[in-house]
Amino acid sequence: MRFHDFGLRPELLQALEEAGYDTPTPVQEQSIPILLEGHDLIGVAQTGTGKTLAFLLPIFQTQRAGGTDPQALVVCPTRELAIQVAGEAERFGKHLGVRTVLAYGGTSSGDQKRSLVSGADLLVGTPGRLLDFVNSAWLSLRSVRAVVLDEADRMLDMGFINDVDAILKRSPMSRQTMLFSATIPDEIRELAERYMLHPRTVTMHRGTKVADQVNHALYPVRGSQKQALLVEILRRENPAKTLIFTATRENTSVLALALRRRGHEVVSLSSLLSQANRERALEAFRRGDFPVLVATDVAARGLDITDIDLVVNFDVPMHAEDYVHRIGRTGRAERSGKAVTLVSEHDERRVADIERLLGQAVQRVELPGFSYEPRPAGGARRPGRRGGSHPGRPRRSGRSSGPRRRGTSGGRGRAGRAGGTSRSG
Repeated sequence: MRFHDFGLRPELLQALEEAGYDTPTPVQEQSIPILLEGHDLIGVAQTGTGKTLAFLLPIFQTQRAGGTDPQALVVCPTRELAIQVAGEAERFGKHLGVRTVLAYGGTSSGDQKRSLVSGADLLVGTPGRLLDFVNSAWLSLRSVRAVVLDEADRMLDMGFINDVDAILKRSPMSRQTMLFSATIPDEIRELAERYMLHPRTVTMHRGTKVADQVNHALYPVRGSQKQALLVEILRRENPAKTLIFTATRENTSVLALALRRRGHEVVSLSSLLSQANRERALEAFRRGDFPVLVATDVAARGLDITDIDLVVNFDVPMHAEDYVHRIGRTGRAERSGKAVTLVSEHDERRVADIERLLGQAVQRVELPGFSYEPRPAGGARRPGRRGGSHPGRPRRSGRSSGPRRRGTSGGRGRAGRAGGTSRSG
């Protein structure tokens, strides 16, 4: 199937052609016909599958530019994702004259209010700022005909579900509702039952498979040695760009400071920073001014950087699905990439969840020459499957000696599908 087969408006086909998009991704191929028929939709899809275009194209197909109040609303969990979605909306709605307004917190609301007063066709924003505008009468939802909840499970994790509920209550009952989420926990299912009318469901299973070009492994280590092991990995790998994930925003600052003291050029990204400083940090990392970015999961989705060489999970993610999101930041745009997860004695249960999600064991390795301290009892190590080449060696159960083999890296990229990179995901 090609985009021409959907019967899209000429202006949309022109924008797609200019972007070099001809063939829809699977989530687009399944979702767009359903949405063009006017049905509500639940899309179970990971980032990078092209879901942004899956909902933008149907919205633009019926949208008429020039009204006062927005006709469509896209709610995103993070500023970064909202910025990315708004950029795609401007890119593919430009020939239709669609006016896109972006609204998010952490920065002055003055310019955003002025843009709303000037008129908006599509409004993209984060839950807190959108609800503030609704409650203060700066935003009217009376003309909204389509509402998109993008990455709904992330909004739940970040504590925004009540704000989302309040926004939906204030929007017209006749709207078309689209919900996209990597997972559908009970709270999200209940939200869908309250506010969606006989929704169709499209499920993509790609998220449970790590891309072939990503070589990933687990590095068991005592929790007190994590920093030392990380520093040694960075020294041996010497990657041009490294993205390091921590569990909390406080740990982000602590780890960034520790790496700076060891001579690394580091920027950090978390909700502790103002929006202006977050954007400056991302831009400096994108340009390569700083080779290391330490971040919370706020950067795991909607981060439009395709040349990250190494991803390090300094902390094992709380949710298994986030493992796939995190390590998916490397190995993009047909490049190969590596991902390392530091596993302490307290992380085995979360690791088991990850391996259950992937349907296979993940290779466990140790770094040759690194002076490991014994892990406390309860942090049992299990041998994993052989994986790609890593700076370490495959680890056996316990510390027995014997032949050690390196794996071989390999992979293949896929091109030619719209939204196959973070630009449309």
